[in-house]
Amino acid sequence: FHCYDKEAESKFYQLVNRAREQGESLGGSFEVGAIGVPPGLGSHVSWERKMDALLAGLLMSIPAIKAVEIGDGFRNSFSPGSRVHDEVHYSNDRGIYRVTNRAGGIEGGISNGEVVWARAYMKPIPTLYKPLVSVNTSSWVEEKADIERSDICAVPAAAVVGEAMLAFGIARLFIEKFGGDHLQEINNNYLNYKNYMKKVWQWAKI
Repeated sequence: FHCYDKEAESKFYQLVNRAREQGESLGGSFEVGAIGVPPGLGSHVSWERKMDALLAGLLMSIPAIKAVEIGDGFRNSFSPGSRVHDEVHYSNDRGIYRVTNRAGGIEGGISNGEVVWARAYMKPIPTLYKPLVSVNTSSWVEEKADIERSDICAVPAAAVVGEAMLAFGIARLFIEKFGGDHLQEINNNYLNYKNYMKKVWQWAKI
């Protein structure tokens, strides 16, 4: 399950085993994130270059994913602004930073230097060992769907795909900002940017 909380992970196994006994399938959600993403990736001007739009689209493209939130997107939608927006702080050691990261590392379509993270929500797999009613399009008669091999829960597998999609989207925006004709040029462009950002971005000092 790729779960940091081992107690919660044991409960996931129990849920899956119970669902198997009941002929059910289960959905769920997973989180993916990236540390050290440079600020400035994406765009606040062009809709097709907004980082949150790109990442949400990539995660939504995974089969059976039905909803995506960037940061605490769902909770933020029904909370007052004072409990949503991340306050900005500054220190010589850390540069510009935020104590909270409810925005998921993206503000105005642009990465802000914090951890970029998102949640994706997956529906249960439709192939059930306890099949539902469907329609036979040869006879146009309602009947139970066929029983075929089915995973009980594919959320752990989807999470691995989600990691790849997040990495792909960030890499695309990274190349867009720092791209060149060869890897050395890309690296030089990035190192120049890191040097430029040392005063304000903590990861630029590494």
